[in-house]
Amino acid sequence: MDKRTYLQIYENVNGPENIDDLAMKFNEPAGVIAAILNQKIVSKVKRKMHNLQSKSRNYLYLWNKGISIIVLAKDNEVPATLMASVIIKELGYSKKYVLKHLDSLEDKRLAREISEAINEDHFFSPEAHKAQSIRGQMGEEIIEKWLNYKELGFSTEEDLREMGMQKTPDFLLDEPIYVDDVEILWIESKAMFGDEREHAHYLKKQFQYYERDYGTGMVIYWYGHLDSITMDGNIIRDHSFYRDSTPEINMDIEELLNSSI
Repeated sequence: MDKRTYLQIYENVNGPENIDDLAMKFNEPAGVIAAILNQKIVSKVKRKMHNLQSKSRNYLYLWNKGISIIVLAKDNEVPATLMASVIIKELGYSKKYVLKHLDSLEDKRLAREISEAINEDHFFSPEAHKAQSIRGQMGEEIIEKWLNYKELGFSTEEDLREMGMQKTPDFLLDEPIYVDDVEILWIESKAMFGDEREHAHYLKKQFQYYERDYGTGMVIYWYGHLDSITMDGNIIRDHSFYRDSTPEINMDIEELLNSSI
């Protein structure tokens, strides 16, 4: 995706209600717009975290005065589950315990408002994290089906960990393949949009070590990526790389791309 189109989407997507209209306007799958929205929200929250934590006592005071968690979240432009976490911590509870025992909490107002916050939050709630994990698994399953279709031997991340490897791509190939004359020895699956910030983060955290330990490889950003990102001799691709292999794989790709918020 070119930078201009990306910035237009980024600037105009502010909530789940914008996804379908922007998908139609820019002729992109809903999942691509949702992925960009998710990264926009995460980036915004990171900038607000210090302020959120530093004012936690004030938020508890307002909550005790009767202002709900969802209203506090909206007033401060943060996801509802993060505001719930602030209130839980200020009340002296363990977040893990509270979420596990919502039905039996003595404070019924707190239990009700936490449930409402979880249902309201499409980005930081347990269900949102679960959905993202499922999308990640779907991407890896597509690659595995493609490798089997091509009759290519490989080791999975779990296989590599069992061998004692510290830095583990999703797939290490038994024999190299060639994409645009580049030797590919490993494949990494990312169920996200590859913008400059995310790519730089994973380049530093993962990709450079994969190249060091295994050689050149390929990263798949399932929801697309900026045309401008590069990886010095390695390959970056999106969902289109795996299309037109088998009907089952094509259906799986469509399901993943239309997996929204």
